[in-house]
Amino acid sequence: MAINLDLLSSSNFISTIRKYCNSIGWSIYDINDRRAILNFNANSGNTQTLFIIKHENTLEFSVPSGIKYSDTSDIPGWLSAALLSQNATFKVGFWCIEEIGGKQTFSIMHNAEISLIDVNYFQRLGLALVRQCDELEQIVAKALINY
Repeated sequence: MAINLDLLSSSNFISTIRKYCNSIGWSIYDINDRRAILNFNANSGNTQTLFIIKHENTLEFSVPSGIKYSDTSDIPGWLSAALLSQNATFKVGFWCIEEIGGKQTFSIMHNAEISLIDVNYFQRLGLALVRQCDELEQIVAKALINY
């Protein structure tokens, strides 16, 4: 069921995210009126960080990976091609490259209209993105070990 747009307006963003996280049992690492940060212990034992950023009527959910390059020209073509191909199979999220701390970072992201988000969608979306990012990091780590 879709929610009222007012629940995630700037003035209600913090209280709504807190309410959702409390009902799911998630802890919030940091929050302000336009951004929330949640940390998850992934299946691999690594910590994955979920950013939720408010843009007008849309929320951006993003989990940056540990796969970072100094410049886009350093990114292996096979990795980009594999992630672009994988994007076509996803119902939730897409791989992208975003600049974080001066590095070109592979992140899995999903943008959702605020009116479509309820606590169940919020939970499924967050968990799916964290799982996908963790799986990519494990695949790349194994490939590097075997290289």
